[in-house]
Amino acid sequence: MKYSALLLLLFMLVMLSGCWGSKELRDVGIMSGIGVDKGIDSGFDVTAQTIKPGSKSDLPISAIVHTTHGETVFEAVRNMISEAKKKEIHQHIDSLIIGKAVAEDGVTSAFDFFLRDHEPRFNMSVFLAEGNAKEILEILNTELYDIPAREMKNSLVEQKALSKAPYVELHNFYQRLIDPYQDPYMPIIHKIDNDFKNEGTAIFKGDKLVGELNGVETRGMLRVQGELEGGIQVIHVPLSEEETVNVSIEVKDSKTTINNFLKDGQPVIEISIQETGFIGETSKAVRLAKDDIKKINQLYKNAIKKEVEDSVDKIQKELKANTFDFAEIIRRNEKDYWKHHKENWEEIYPSLKVVVKVNTELPANGLVNYEGGR
Repeated sequence: MKYSALLLLLFMLVMLSGCWGSKELRDVGIMSGIGVDKGIDSGFDVTAQTIKPGSKSDLPISAIVHTTHGETVFEAVRNMISEAKKKEIHQHIDSLIIGKAVAEDGVTSAFDFFLRDHEPRFNMSVFLAEGNAKEILEILNTELYDIPAREMKNSLVEQKALSKAPYVELHNFYQRLIDPYQDPYMPIIHKIDNDFKNEGTAIFKGDKLVGELNGVETRGMLRVQGELEGGIQVIHVPLSEEETVNVSIEVKDSKTTINNFLKDGQPVIEISIQETGFIGETSKAVRLAKDDIKKINQLYKNAIKKEVEDSVDKIQKELKANTFDFAEIIRRNEKDYWKHHKENWEEIYPSLKVVVKVNTELPANGLVNYEGGR
């Protein structure tokens, strides 16, 4: 009986003593951001932004940056041990940044490690650096950010109200990469002095960078994708031949439906956008009568239509990238046509006719100069 009690006591001591093989925070580096650049002669330069634990608490107060080289990304990551003097763990990476030269060559070799290794999580945000990834990760503006790489990810979430850059995680990019009829994209991150800005979209054909969209073109793309969550549309309203007023419309709700039909045996894509906005500002004190509101609404509608058409034309005709889900829509709705033409999709797509229809609403709420009151 005493022997059994002793064994039970020993078992409990082992179970309550902690996990075997566990490491203290001071014994490992917690990586928050990682970047991949093309090596000078060959291979890759990998830069890691690692959380630096505070000396008086467990809260991170800053970050440190190390860069290593390897013939492969995996080798460069493993070489990080010699630079950091400790093993880096990858479960908490917030931002993965790809240098432009790597993207132009093809990102498959740069991404493969992060997709195969068991540590990195698929929900890290991915970015294209307008230049080198290392320059972005060397931004350590501690007056603004405790952990810059985390703020790069968070800023994309906050910027959904601007709609000037898409929010893309590693798994989103990879799913589009392996689909034969879709091409991936990611936001562009810029270095400005000792700070960063997310604006624009990197468009890929397969795994290679083929072009970029600016902030306005990105907004048009997001409208087609049904991913527009906000933004300010500035409308130039002529009051007379000599006078124009700028009206800022805040987008409150935007919904997109994409359908297709066959015309003379050829597919036509129809993009229908329903959007609601509110007038948030006029550049001059003007009295807005009902006819003025109708004019502004029509100009709002025209601006959206042109913006979307310009974005679609650039992506479809100039870059020839399958950024939109047009192939899937035709495959789903026109099974016979798709069966006989899917092998020629790459030739069909650039000349595919796309029709854009827009309907907008401007409720009178908040119009301080609305004639006749509310």
